Amino acid sequence: MQTIILDDHGRAWDARSPALRSFLHCSIPDFDFLTYLIENLGFVAVTKIAPNAARIRFRPETVSQTSIAAVLYYLADTGIERTIISHPDQFVEKLVPSLAQTIAYIAEQIAASQQQPSSFTSKELPLEILANTDEALSSLLTQWIDSKQVYDSATLADVLPESLCPRFMLVEPLDGRLTITDVGSGFEIYGETWRKNSRGLPMEEQPDYDYGQWVQGIYRRVQETRLPRLDEVHATIRRPDKNDSIHCRYRRLILPFTCKGNGGTCLLGASVFDFREQQSGLDRRAVEECPA
Repeated sequence: MQTIILDDHGRAWDARSPALRSFLHCSIPDFDFLTYLIENLGFVAVTKIAPNAARIRFRPETVSQTSIAAVLYYLADTGIERTIISHPDQFVEKLVPSLAQTIAYIAEQIAASQQQPSSFTSKELPLEILANTDEALSSLLTQWIDSKQVYDSATLADVLPESLCPRFMLVEPLDGRLTITDVGSGFEIYGETWRKNSRGLPMEEQPDYDYGQWVQGIYRRVQETRLPRLDEVHATIRRPDKNDSIHCRYRRLILPFTCKGNGGTCLLGASVFDFREQQSGLDRRAVEECPA
């Protein structure tokens, strides 16, 4: 059965077409491409399962209105009446007997998704508390001050506490977007394959696109103010490759640097956890995987 992808411009693609991967510059082999299109980019997948029936997959939180309009036109043009609708947060697929009810159900799901509380919260903390509560982040802040805010990866590697070395993300503004330029080896929440291929990606294009957009906004504010920022973060992050979500509680410091080579701006984020707050071995494993 052929699956058609309706993108955010209303264009239709064969889900197996190499042209779509090429168009989106996605050449990573070990990667659930279809899930990424639906959950992160807001595309809609339609699989015709009978002459007048089709399965529709979309994510209400991220779906493009243009994609939705395109899929409804597609259903009408192809004479499809009955649909099976599924999305990532739905454990049971919904069988809908008519096109009119399909339209109503999709609208209902999108409206409901917009009323859900945020999965991400952060509380900005005064930098002064680092002196008494967190030796690792305090050392990083001291290095930022001593370096006159000039980024030197070799110097940082020498002075950073071992606990922070794998738990960082470095981003730079490129063509108006904050772009990942380096990621620590401890950034494993999305798996090793994503981490190794993340350099050069816009910051928001993480497997959990909502989280990527949210955290990108915080980094953007640091870029604009040129002031360091310390946050206590609670986030429930979706992992499409594992079909689950993971709750993280961590403290993150973001520092604005001037790049040593080109004089541009770069932002370094590093995070630590208080394991005393964790209730089980599973919780400990969860926070070890959480992002910077």
